[in-house]
Amino acid sequence: MRKNYDEPMFTDVVRCEQDCTTNEVEQQIRQLCQEQSFAVLATQGDGQPYTSLIAFAANEDLTELVFCTPVQTRKFHLLQQNTQVSVMIDNRANQPDSINLISGLTMTGRATVPEDPSTKQFWEERLLRKHPYLKGFVQSPNASLVVIQAVRYFYVRRFQEVYQWIPNTSR
Repeated sequence: MRKNYDEPMFTDVVRCEQDCTTNEVEQQIRQLCQEQSFAVLATQGDGQPYTSLIAFAANEDLTELVFCTPVQTRKFHLLQQNTQVSVMIDNRANQPDSINLISGLTMTGRATVPEDPSTKQFWEERLLRKHPYLKGFVQSPNASLVVIQAVRYFYVRRFQEVYQWIPNTSR
């Protein structure tokens, strides 16, 4: 069934090329990452982009996020070829009537597969805290955790306000 959304409120586009987030915007980014369970992962290979739905969890300072995937998937194969990725998180499902209330977040970063047992355990626990129903999947010998180190975030709210946020990776 097609939804009739309200019309976008066109105002001057707010665009910030440098890290210009306020505490309010940073808090909204954190809230979006905490409240949303799923995201879209974008990878690239064979000259084409490829997207996948993932269940994810982020660390406290949003410098990294984790997901799990079977090692036989196209997604995992493409990550081995090219570690540059982006992840899209949004709240459109929570805003059924107003396009002006939808927020979206794109994280760009680099994907790695954790090898160290303590690192793997840390990320497994983090992912299962948010998604306890994935325990069998995450602990399967045919699955792998993937950790994405954030380079930057682009946060869009009110249909056209765009903010860039670079997490503090020096902590």
